[in-house]
Amino acid sequence: MPITDVLIRLAVSLVLGGAIGLEREFSNKPAGLRTNILICTGATMMMALSGMILTAPSAGGSDLLRIAAGVITGIGFMGAGSIIRAGGHVQGLTTASTMWAVTALGLVIGAGYYLVAAAFTAVIMFTLVAFRRLEAAVPKKRSCSVVLKIPDMNEAADQVVAAAVSHGIRLESVCLKRADKTILMSFAFFTRENAECAFLRGLPAAAEIVEICRGQV
Repeated sequence: MPITDVLIRLAVSLVLGGAIGLEREFSNKPAGLRTNILICTGATMMMALSGMILTAPSAGGSDLLRIAAGVITGIGFMGAGSIIRAGGHVQGLTTASTMWAVTALGLVIGAGYYLVAAAFTAVIMFTLVAFRRLEAAVPKKRSCSVVLKIPDMNEAADQVVAAAVSHGIRLESVCLKRADKTILMSFAFFTRENAECAFLRGLPAAAEIVEICRGQV
């Protein structure tokens, strides 16, 4: 493969990967401009390298696909590192997915399919920008942990569980702890805001709310 073709592919990769990186940068995501450029150009270079190897006299017919598969496997480890679990929910899935898509974009550019790469970039940008607005219009689920003070371990606790069931909420990490003459009942759940408010309003009168902690997903 001529060196000019490699340079052209790297330049296209720089532009298209940079466009996606800018969107990620403006969205304050951990994988921003430089990260996406490096991922895209790196994948492009690996694909171009496989093309150069393939033209060598000793090259095997499967070298092109073997290197591409290795690149995809490698980016999987980076994507897994960007996913974290905190507060009962998972963060970083979109970042990991974007890194995987940008890697695929780099491979497409490295293979020399510029029109396909441009169309793929448009699809990625449309997904990141347009669908974010659609997601904003959908009511979000969030995690919530609650601590209640109840006078009776059995009756009041059963009433709290029954109230949750009536609103379609499953309580998790339920803990009962004696404190002086009362019982502290702590639990967590995951639901939409309107269901959460209805559930908390429907708690039995004997249950006194001590603490509420919320986490947005």
